[in-house]
Amino acid sequence: MTPLVSIIIPVFNAENYIKATIESCLQQSYTNLEIILVNDGSSDSSEVIIESFKDHRIQYYALQNNGPCYARNFGIEKADGALYQFLDADDILGEDKLQKQVAQYLEYGENYVYSGVMGNIIENQKALETDFEFYYTHLKVASYFRAMFSNFGKYYTTGIWLVPKKLIEKTHGWDQGVLLNNDGEYFSRLILLSQGVIFCPGSIFYYRRDVPQSISKKFNSKKIYESWLYSYRCYVESFKKALDEDTARELSRKALSVYYCNSYPNYPELLAQCKADIKELGFKEPYAYGGVFFKQLSKVIGTEQALKIRTFKNSGKQLLTSLNS
Repeated sequence: MTPLVSIIIPVFNAENYIKATIESCLQQSYTNLEIILVNDGSSDSSEVIIESFKDHRIQYYALQNNGPCYARNFGIEKADGALYQFLDADDILGEDKLQKQVAQYLEYGENYVYSGVMGNIIENQKALETDFEFYYTHLKVASYFRAMFSNFGKYYTTGIWLVPKKLIEKTHGWDQGVLLNNDGEYFSRLILLSQGVIFCPGSIFYYRRDVPQSISKKFNSKKIYESWLYSYRCYVESFKKALDEDTARELSRKALSVYYCNSYPNYPELLAQCKADIKELGFKEPYAYGGVFFKQLSKVIGTEQALKIRTFKNSGKQLLTSLNS
């Protein structure tokens, strides 16, 4: 059995990377695939590069600029596969990425999502990621989120996953209202609809770390923080629907605390909203995300006071750096 895999790639001004991305798809050891490229209003030579490929497995669609979530939803509508691989236009699939995951899918079935090994590309040099090894095992749903939130909310990015169509159809698409962390929000819904995460050794995905992120250029800073908080509020709603009350409260607090601790002290009005959400869950303050000293300090004086001290300390370091430069 060789199920069709649909690879969906939104493309926006990716002329420097899209050729290598497409080649990594065409060079897969697993060959029963379709590659759906959705041009999201590019103004560079991305289209010329895409059209230079003549492989019959490639489908190309040119749209006006509506954002990556719209482009991915469009790709879903055009896809015919039993399995879906989402990929950004600057990322790379390891040669056996799909082969390893399809093999696990044939063993475990359509009620699971399939992960793999994270790699990075920096200045065209590939290396395996060392900060994701806590994911390198099969995980039940709640265990996946506990692992994620125990590591400062660091989650697998878009291209690591292979997802059965059955689960894709239940999500009702990517949320176009999420400007930042849209992949984290979307895959959290997918995982909550599944029976767990199946880890696939040897299935490697490479994330390009040295690409300038366009989101900060397109939206002002407050817009980014608002969207970031919105994404974590979406987590909370998803947890409420899918998990028992105690587990949902536990994970919701941790999700909101990731935003609170990582965004502090920016935009106090958004922090106040986040803290109110945490109190509504029945907790006095956010969970302490940080290093060992920060966590120990938080136990003594509370997370809020520890954050103030951390901010003051970081400001002092920045001042010294500027004076010495």
